[in-house]
Amino acid sequence: MQRIAIIGIGMIGGSFAAALRARAHPAVIAAFSPGGDAARARELGLVDEVYPDAASAVRGADWVVLAAPVPALPALFREIRPVLGAATRITDCGSTKASVVQAARAELGEAFDRFVAGHPLAGSERSGPDAANPDLFRGKRWLLCPVSSAQQAHCADLRALLAPTGAVVSEIDPREHDRILAEVSHWPHAVAFALGAAIARGDLADQAIEFSAGGLRDTSRIAASSPELWAGILLDNLEPVLESGERFQAELDGLLRALRERDRPALIESLSLASRWRKRLG
Repeated sequence: MQRIAIIGIGMIGGSFAAALRARAHPAVIAAFSPGGDAARARELGLVDEVYPDAASAVRGADWVVLAAPVPALPALFREIRPVLGAATRITDCGSTKASVVQAARAELGEAFDRFVAGHPLAGSERSGPDAANPDLFRGKRWLLCPVSSAQQAHCADLRALLAPTGAVVSEIDPREHDRILAEVSHWPHAVAFALGAAIARGDLADQAIEFSAGGLRDTSRIAASSPELWAGILLDNLEPVLESGERFQAELDGLLRALRERDRPALIESLSLASRWRKRLG
């Protein structure tokens, strides 16, 4: 029976544990999470053991799954390094990868060869272990970012560990990952937050809540996500996010210009390009 330590047992870590439980994966699941999340996860039956710190949870583990926010990972790598077993494998669930790989290389020592950076492309605006969903990852991509032949050798076992989640596992270069995620997740979250803030600062903020329909709800849903979490993600992936944001700003400026000048053909051209692309998304 494997021993799996999950560090950070919120919605992502909790959903991973829930998937293992739902598919009767033979594992003892140990957990540490700041605050009361780990204790709550045990109440929900997601984990077997709760520890007061990450090092205690990791001691004796076959696998360590770091589901903590990216800014917390360098310190966690330092904390767990002294207690890692000679065969312990490590992965993470962070939303950015280049900085995580860099921090792991700096902090894990020889255990870096047994670290495989990972990112499940799934989530919601909810948080905490009560938001855990055993089917959260089913049919969704789970990206792995091995950067050496030693790490590549552990990917097959990591795929087996992830199999109960139902995720579609594939591999990608860390920097390419960060560029793509800026486009498909990080900047879209920034846009949703900006839209929500713009309405909240206006004099119709309360009426917008009262009269909102599907368009506003669909467009702004992810703005209910954790501001602390997303501030860390946006700053960590700064250059790709700024690149996406500057391209967005150019499009927004063009749309506003077309409106001011009542330039219907230019407006239709911009809207049509967006509409054609969105239809491809499905």
